[in-house]
Amino acid sequence: MEGVTRIGVSLEPDLLTEFDKIIAKKGYVSRSEAIRDLVRDSLAENEWKNDKEYMCGVITMIYDHDTTGLSEKITEIQHNSIEDIRTTIHMHLDHDRCMEVIALEGELGKLKQITNDLGSLKGVLRCKLTMASKATAHLHYIGVRND
Repeated sequence: MEGVTRIGVSLEPDLLTEFDKIIAKKGYVSRSEAIRDLVRDSLAENEWKNDKEYMCGVITMIYDHDTTGLSEKITEIQHNSIEDIRTTIHMHLDHDRCMEVIALEGELGKLKQITNDLGSLKGVLRCKLTMASKATAHLHYIGVRND
């Protein structure tokens, strides 16, 4: 492979056996592929510690739409964060519950605050932020992936 540096990794046999089981379940074709993803994840997690870092990501929220005033509060938080929110997707899960996916970008501290503001509302059942920096997304993109 052009542009790839080979390294050696030493692991205890039991650790390697467990690693091989996990990567096989996930469908990796090689240990190298799995280790590259672990390194990318580690780099991303390191970026997530800096609240000033510019990030992009999604908030996935599940809520009870019958909770009095909840829809209005969700809309208000989103309107107050209009400079960070790029788009939303609303989906009806069943008669009582909805899912909202919010794509956003901005400083990590602000994205965390938006997530906390939404997640703390009465009637919100689940609210999770999944992030990637543009640099991390680039690292993942330039990796050799076929999925």
